[in-house]
Amino acid sequence: MARDRGRRWGMLAIVAALLLAPIGDDAPARAQDVALQEKLEGIARETAEIRELPPLDQLDDVILSRDELERMMPELIAEESDPAELARESRALAALGLIPEGTDLLDLTIRLMNEQAAGFYDPVTDEMYVIADGDFGAEAYFYAHEVVHALQDAWLDPNDRLEETTSDNSDETLARLALYEGDAVSAANDYLAAHPDLALALVREANADFPVLAGAPAAVSATLVFPYFSGERFVTRLLGEEGWDAVDAAYADLPASTEQILHPQKYLQRDRPVSVPLPEPSALGVGWQLVSDDTLGELQTALLLANLGPGRGFNTLTGQLDLPEAARNAAAGWDGDRFALWEDAAGKREILVWRSAWDTPRDARAFSRALAQFGETRWGGVFNGESPDDVAQVTGEVAARILLDGQEVLYVQAPDLPLADQALAALQAAPPPDPAPGPG
Repeated sequence: MARDRGRRWGMLAIVAALLLAPIGDDAPARAQDVALQEKLEGIARETAEIRELPPLDQLDDVILSRDELERMMPELIAEESDPAELARESRALAALGLIPEGTDLLDLTIRLMNEQAAGFYDPVTDEMYVIADGDFGAEAYFYAHEVVHALQDAWLDPNDRLEETTSDNSDETLARLALYEGDAVSAANDYLAAHPDLALALVREANADFPVLAGAPAAVSATLVFPYFSGERFVTRLLGEEGWDAVDAAYADLPASTEQILHPQKYLQRDRPVSVPLPEPSALGVGWQLVSDDTLGELQTALLLANLGPGRGFNTLTGQLDLPEAARNAAAGWDGDRFALWEDAAGKREILVWRSAWDTPRDARAFSRALAQFGETRWGGVFNGESPDDVAQVTGEVAARILLDGQEVLYVQAPDLPLADQALAALQAAPPPDPAPGPG
């Protein structure tokens, strides 16, 4: 895959958003070799022709060794990340069961970038950071990939969305990244097809060991590859409609969810997710406050239900997502969700609330049953109740409730059952999901 570096957009999108971050003016750089510069200019011209966009007059290439980039990485990522905010996000994801408790997302991102980085384009400074160690073999493919990002910035992004640094919806961010990266992967693959001599070098790259990626939580490793490989399939679907014109048009009507990436027909039909309101933590009384909230989306819901071990969730040979069919099916009817982690004033009690909307009551029921099975495996207890649509599980660690309500599923997790009941009542009193917004 074309590996870049990125800014923090929130939750697990921090790991997938591996490009497009401003990095400052003090980066180390080496004088450019004339022959290398001519080669880079040729790649840029050819890539623009392949991508059917006007060539750029000039790319400001900054040549780095891998060692130089690795020395830069901690500071660069720290500049774009708030460690305290990342710690809160990590707590929320761990409460859901998506990542292990205590996961340090900042440290993990730095280590992944040191292992994965192969150059990147900065849309703020319009600089191209190029790793040039040795004979510049596979790097030509990665450079073509980054040239596409420069072309996106120049011709397809008049509103500077590539430069946005914050989002309260990681699922939407992953969907946008899938367009950006899928576009770049598709064009770079066309460049590779025109230069088959690069294939051997890329095979060597693909067969390299990546122990950090292999040891990362499955939700992290699968989310990392998603924008590249699922994005490439999404872009291929658009190419089958009206060629590159259809891909260009997508930048004016960006995909809104990973659901649309996983099922491109839903994007073509403009099947947008609903907005799912949550109550304020004050619904539980004075002193309760928000730790972190976000949207999980179809991809990460499927990853949660799959409950896979480290480094799993994608095929190591092809890079494609590889999730159990039961988890994929249970998440496939997703229509919108929102979760939040709350804590009391003393910071000693936490409550997780999660509200999801589904395409049909049948989809909601399938998800509620799969969620109960995941919870039973996780906590070692049993969900039961007078109705299979309203169940609770109480163990020495947690009290959890799942309520199926038509096309919605409400989930709460608390230290004891009275608090869980109170949180569920607050969820039930929240406004109904909002209709999906129009294009934009």
